[in-house]
Amino acid sequence: MDLRKKKTLRAIRQAFYDLRKQKKLEAITVTELCRNAEISKAAFYLHYRDIYDLSEKLQAESIESVFSKIDDPMLALSNPILFTHTFMEAVEAERDRINILFSDSQAGALPTSIVSHLKENIFARSPQLRQNPEISVYLTYTIMGSYYACIESGTQLEYLETLKILEKIQKMVPTFI
Repeated sequence: MDLRKKKTLRAIRQAFYDLRKQKKLEAITVTELCRNAEISKAAFYLHYRDIYDLSEKLQAESIESVFSKIDDPMLALSNPILFTHTFMEAVEAERDRINILFSDSQAGALPTSIVSHLKENIFARSPQLRQNPEISVYLTYTIMGSYYACIESGTQLEYLETLKILEKIQKMVPTFI
């Protein structure tokens, strides 16, 4: 990638993050983003279809970054407690970006993206599991339940306290592998 393209993409991203800290996604315009990034609209449209395309790509990168910190996604099935600790640490490392990208109307996209990415990783490693509806339901239930439990208790409980409660619950659930 040439230097000019790198600078343009960096400027677009930085302007988007700056605007997203202040506004809902729906309130950000391409014109405003381009003005803040000091680029032309044509330069923006060379890389993205619209603001939503940019947001989706940055969200996907953020989720990919979380999963890049998890050595073995199969732990979600074989050792859910260890997976939860590893996963929560990876999310914590991305917290600032996640809080910006998945706020307001985009909040529901976070657990959905996580479930999708986790299943994709697990089924790529063990294709035979794709045919098992119990695995699919278990992964969805575990991620969605953990996510909403953390959100719900986030204002009342500390991160480690929530993790301990999730660990207790997971000890009650059998492993699949």
